[in-house]
Amino acid sequence: MSSKTPGKAHENSTQAAEAYGWTAAHRAQKVGVVGATGATGLELLDILMAAGHKSENVRAFARRDGALRVRDTDFRVTALARADWDDCDVVFLCTPSDLSRELAPKLVAARLPVIDLSSAYRMQADVPLVVPEINGDVLTRDHLLIANPNCTTAIACLPLAVIEAVCGLAEVIVVSFQAASGAGVPGLKTLQYEMRAAAGVPAAEEKPASPFAAPLALNVIPAIADVGPDGISGEERKVIDETRRILRRPDLVVEVTTTRVPVERCHSVAVHVRTQRDFSLPDLVARMAAAPGISVTDDPHGPRPRECAGTDAVAVGRIRAGTRGKGSLCFFAVGDQIRKGASLNALQVAARLSPRAGGVRGRPA
Repeated sequence: MSSKTPGKAHENSTQAAEAYGWTAAHRAQKVGVVGATGATGLELLDILMAAGHKSENVRAFARRDGALRVRDTDFRVTALARADWDDCDVVFLCTPSDLSRELAPKLVAARLPVIDLSSAYRMQADVPLVVPEINGDVLTRDHLLIANPNCTTAIACLPLAVIEAVCGLAEVIVVSFQAASGAGVPGLKTLQYEMRAAAGVPAAEEKPASPFAAPLALNVIPAIADVGPDGISGEERKVIDETRRILRRPDLVVEVTTTRVPVERCHSVAVHVRTQRDFSLPDLVARMAAAPGISVTDDPHGPRPRECAGTDAVAVGRIRAGTRGKGSLCFFAVGDQIRKGASLNALQVAARLSPRAGGVRGRPA
């Protein structure tokens, strides 16, 4: 039996439901979560429970039958081969890209709203790629399939969208520091095993198969995913392309280096930008602090992944003028990549859809 303990954010269901836009009508829906036993699937179930969704209105699917426990609630997991899609009102695909490509067309053909958390459809022109706080307005009544962004992209784009609105972006340079759990449960287990080994703690279990290109404990790996002939990694390409699409700036200069670091949870990004127009730094910081989905810290040594784990907002700090003249700006941002980088963002997207419980097909509000 798998288990998931509550995160730090929104322990009160009424507070969570209001924050996520998850209304009573949304809670009446039968929600399908495919890939329920993975990291993002478990987190999504946790968020649904935090928002007051009744467990009897959740359908959990995985590759095989099983059971799991989330917030003291037991869920039956149904093998995907036996899934009854007629018993769902909206479906979240917390699945690898190949499985999303297989399932999404079938579900859309059945007129089911689908939020896909994989990379399968993010750059498909007729599929919206949505961070609700930034571009939720792209949803129309014709969209049944909606793509959730790359986790690093979502974290970086929230503060970048504020800068774009205030003074326009001319150039963006991003270096990411991505947690082991970004590679799912295998990544987290690998880091934990390696850290115990580095500390001389005898292994209590067999060494897990590592998803990383090198040992991660006490190390930094300066590329994520395969590196192409142009020297750009797959993860870097995702951040470049998705940032341009979410910000609606196909012309934007974006340079990215993605790295894996020995942190359990939360991705961090160091961002350096040049803007199109001059800005007042105090005004920009105030606008950042007032933006939905963002918290600003004046801690000169923050924000930090350890303190941000399990929280909803993207924490932004070290906001300062750069040294490249007018229009130069730097900041550091941290976000829980399993929450805002994946499951929470997906739920917020679904909250923008008109609920379809009782057989009325969902549509964007």
